[in-house]
Amino acid sequence: MTFHASWRLSLAAGIALLAIVMGIGRFAYTPLLPLMQADQPLSDLLAGWLASGNYLGYLLGALWLAGSRPGSKPLPRLRRQLLLNLACVAAMGLTSSPWLWLLWRFLAGWSSAAAFVLASGLVLEELARRGRAAKSGWLYSGVGLGIALSALAVPWLDGLAGWRGGWLGLAALGGLLALLPWFGLPGASASAPAPVVPVAGRPPFRQGLLPWLLLAYFCEGLGYIITGTFMVAILHQQPALAGLGHLSWLLVGLAAIPSCGLWLGLGNRLGLAGTLIAAHLAQALGIVLPLLWPGPTGALLGALLFGGTFMGITALTLSLGRTLAPTRVQATLAGLTAAFGLGQIIGPVLAGLSLGHRHHFDQALLGGALAVLLGALALLWGRYRYPLSPTQGEPLCPTSTSSSPGNKSPSPGSRRPH
Repeated sequence: MTFHASWRLSLAAGIALLAIVMGIGRFAYTPLLPLMQADQPLSDLLAGWLASGNYLGYLLGALWLAGSRPGSKPLPRLRRQLLLNLACVAAMGLTSSPWLWLLWRFLAGWSSAAAFVLASGLVLEELARRGRAAKSGWLYSGVGLGIALSALAVPWLDGLAGWRGGWLGLAALGGLLALLPWFGLPGASASAPAPVVPVAGRPPFRQGLLPWLLLAYFCEGLGYIITGTFMVAILHQQPALAGLGHLSWLLVGLAAIPSCGLWLGLGNRLGLAGTLIAAHLAQALGIVLPLLWPGPTGALLGALLFGGTFMGITALTLSLGRTLAPTRVQATLAGLTAAFGLGQIIGPVLAGLSLGHRHHFDQALLGGALAVLLGALALLWGRYRYPLSPTQGEPLCPTSTSSSPGNKSPSPGSRRPH
């Protein structure tokens, strides 16, 4: 059987891999955290440090890839990171030592980032080679799929064997899903490579908007991770909303599944940078909505807005970064992931410190929304300062097609942003 023959199989394999290393390996901590706190002496501050340990590993894993040369055979490295991630998920259920928890979460973060970047590079390049780049947004639906699976599985596994059973059961589920990326990712067979589809009009690398994109993605990591880490715990601390914890996390996962394709579809029509700004604004609203609209309705709508934007922002950011630096794809993706990871390290620690002083999440949520809003402002300024061309993800201006060949095109510094 030729596993490599279909772009659909490559895409499905990438979706399954992100469901494992991101949806489970990284985000299963969110629904399992309140169960661990109910059974173990696990304070909010220690919970924040465990989350930050995971994100430190995520940062260093991304930096490791950013500093390494693109290998001719990335698949063996990807498989090693996949196995490490599954082992760390299982190991969380085999100990009660905070130090070992910190180690496992650190290694899980390292392997999540490495697998995320390697799989993104493999699958996105494969889709581009086969002329299916428009399908790339669906790759990141794997994160939402993994979140939804963990939200459904954790209450059932908790009833069987407590929080330990949650970690072990999710590791077993991930092991079953791992068969698809193990054999289905590009390069998993010895079949001939797909014919290369040339991409016309690729612009040369220029820094331009990229530093502002890095800053915005750092702000996104800093802001979204507070909700991404503590959402279920926040609801569990409120008696009137305690029963909504796992339901809200399920809504996050379900909303995230189609979000990447939908946001990228908008980005291709309206411009990647402008759509990314809109996604930041929508997420900031989702983060503070439970504060603006207390009660079940605000909590569930906030979960839908959050789930419908956080992976969409990732897809838009990585797609825009790829168009800004088409000859440095792995380094650009890894650099963006590192900026995001740095924000994620800081966010949970600040939230934990805030909880230690105020014993509620209001200030942390407001700070998270403000960070995401600052990311939108950074993008807005960068887009104004460095207008993009149509080949870099901006829609073509109506006037640009009506200019005669003899007319001079405006210089980059004089063009207005679309």
